Amino acid sequence: MRRFVAVILTSLAGLCATAEEYTLDSIQNMARVNYPAIRQFGIAEQIEEFTVANAASAWIPQISLSGTASWQSDVVSFPESMTDIFSALGVDITGLRKDQYKVVLNVEQMLWDGGYTKAQKESAMAEKDVSVQSAEAELYALRDRINQLYFGILVLNEQLRLNDLVTGILEDNCNTVRAYIANGVAKAPDLAKIEAELVSNSQQRTRLQSSRKVYLQVLSIMTGRELDAGDTFVKPEAVLYTEDETVMNRPELRLYDARIASVEAQRAALRSTLMPRFSLFAQGLYGYPGLNMFEDMMQYKWSPNVYVGFRFQWNISSFYTHKNTGRKLDASVQQIGLQRETFLYNTRLQQAQISTDIEQMRDILRDDDRLIQLRSSIREASEAQLRNGTILISDLLRDINDEHKANIDKALHEIEYLKKLYEMKYTLNN
Repeated sequence: MRRFVAVILTSLAGLCATAEEYTLDSIQNMARVNYPAIRQFGIAEQIEEFTVANAASAWIPQISLSGTASWQSDVVSFPESMTDIFSALGVDITGLRKDQYKVVLNVEQMLWDGGYTKAQKESAMAEKDVSVQSAEAELYALRDRINQLYFGILVLNEQLRLNDLVTGILEDNCNTVRAYIANGVAKAPDLAKIEAELVSNSQQRTRLQSSRKVYLQVLSIMTGRELDAGDTFVKPEAVLYTEDETVMNRPELRLYDARIASVEAQRAALRSTLMPRFSLFAQGLYGYPGLNMFEDMMQYKWSPNVYVGFRFQWNISSFYTHKNTGRKLDASVQQIGLQRETFLYNTRLQQAQISTDIEQMRDILRDDDRLIQLRSSIREASEAQLRNGTILISDLLRDINDEHKANIDKALHEIEYLKKLYEMKYTLNN
């Protein structure tokens, strides 16, 4: 009964600790979602929305309320000869008081702003596009870092697999030597040589496991997912790519286009500053004195007054700096163009180097299988000679290590070939 319970508990523990299987694409997607820059897309949308809304408010009637209270040293008054005449007629003219008060409500409706509001909206959309493409370029650079880590783990996995393989071969030969020692055919130093190689192989495995753990920790941080040592990382398939120089879909190129579009939006805004602006206005005033100055000179009272009219405004001084500002924008476009050309130049150099590496790896891979076959036959022959007592243990260990190295080289070459293919895919993004 206890054994049955133990089996059940062991099975449940195994289910709870089920290893996950990951592909390069799944790791890339998790890293993208987890990367802080991903939140920049939402922020860019909000900034554009607020900026466009603020620009559109220029077409809503603009309302302002102001008030003043003042005292002045002198005020408008009738000449003394006139006040004497009014006094003779029994009319008392008090004149304006030196303390004056006014509350003003101003309403203005824009009729035409020279295209300034439209330019502001387009500029906001262009700036949003720059922010989005900048984030895309940053996230795209993340893909290369993930590729390096993922293929690094694949390399370590292959090295661990081959380490286990050579350990099995050494253990088989260790058992053979022990039998020979029991029969008096071999001596203890022969066994010690193989056991020493096993210890060395175990140390190598410890180093490989430690390196793999570091890779997993870094990848866990970048993906936001706790990756376990037992998880499986699927080797990606070879990808096809087009080396046509006209085919390139890098987000950096879209960023350069967005930056140029942003400069052109600024140019449109600059042109709008040269245009006159037309608007209607209405102004309501309440206070003392009002617009009827003579009535207010006769008696002190607060009165309401209204202005209604058409306003024309043209900032001529904007012509002073327009030419130089335009030249500055031209220089910005040229600078972005040079940055684009430099990026393409460096990318083409990188593409040529990777293309050469891919061809080199293809040539190397053609010989790997043949080399492994030869190394395996040599090792098997040495094992047969060991059984016949016609070879030294050191010679057998050398042949085992040569075969192991050939297997490791092939595994590394295959992964290096895949890595170069994905580097080309990253470089061109086609």
